[in-house]
Amino acid sequence: MDTSFIFLIVMAAIILGVTLFTTRNRGGRNVCTRCTGTGEVNEKWPDPNAPGGWHRVEGVCPKCKGKGRV
Repeated sequence: MDTSFIFLIVMAAIILGVTLFTTRNRGGRNVCTRCTGTGEVNEKWPDPNAPGGWHRVEGVCPKCKGKGRV
């Protein structure tokens, strides 16, 4: 085989490997819609079972687990 052909195959494998590795560490490409990409949530909504009661979610986003991306 020609040396330049082997070089192209190796470079393509390296680029593919780096792309897959960085995508896995970032947690995807889509921004989380619940925390709008921040990774933190501070929400409350009425509890229908308890009059005057509230459900609360504060801290790390449960949808993206704090990554900001889904």
